[in-house]
Amino acid sequence: MIDKERLTNHIKDLELKNTMYKVIDKAIGVIKNHDYRCTDFLNPYEIKNAVSVLNYIDDVKYFIYGGYEEAERKVVYIYPYYVFEQDLDIPIKVLEITGNFKFKEISHRDYLGAILGLGIKREKIGDILIHKDFWQVIVKKDICDFLLLNLNKVGNNSVKIKEINFLDIKYSEPEYKEVSFTVSSQRLDCIISGIYNLSRQESTKLISSQKVCIDFEPISSASKVVKEESLISVKGRGRAIISEIGNYTKKGRVKVKAKIIL
Repeated sequence: MIDKERLTNHIKDLELKNTMYKVIDKAIGVIKNHDYRCTDFLNPYEIKNAVSVLNYIDDVKYFIYGGYEEAERKVVYIYPYYVFEQDLDIPIKVLEITGNFKFKEISHRDYLGAILGLGIKREKIGDILIHKDFWQVIVKKDICDFLLLNLNKVGNNSVKIKEINFLDIKYSEPEYKEVSFTVSSQRLDCIISGIYNLSRQESTKLISSQKVCIDFEPISSASKVVKEESLISVKGRGRAIISEIGNYTKKGRVKVKAKIIL
């Protein structure tokens, strides 16, 4: 008998705990029915926790895939221990959308909104790769045909959509804006204030409102110490990577460099 409570008793975040319950339920289904089960798309923090949970469950194996090597959002495919990975069907698809976007700049939010506006849940969608004249999106296999039939507009722009091969995925490194600042300490509220030019009061409010993550983990403590290479996500303001935490200034402040993802 697999004890879901025992496997997740270290998880305090209720949303994450519920996600892990779903992962465990899929593993139980695999054991009972000798078939394959696939999670929805998970972020890196959720994947880390899913792997930790699955490693305690006998009789199943898993592989993690997001469509391409650098993928951020990925699914976890769970299958019986006696099955070989190469015998499994890939549970996700890639779509490419083209249109005339010359007269209006289209953002990641616009693309995502166009899909969500069709009634698709966010967890069914993986990475969205934006290029000058087209964009590519990784999706769960079970919604692929629906999108092919129904996704015909992004904003006010008519678009064309087709399924493509994984080998045709085009990844490009994100663009960054570098910022440098000093802080009194490496506390999260100080770091956010420096990156986004906010007051400590504004930063603390964002954190207490559960709008801030470090490496995709929701953080509710303003005093959390931020380390070098951490990915800071602030809802409504974007994301930034802490590229360098340097020496102290003569006034005892810490020098910090960050890259804001554009």
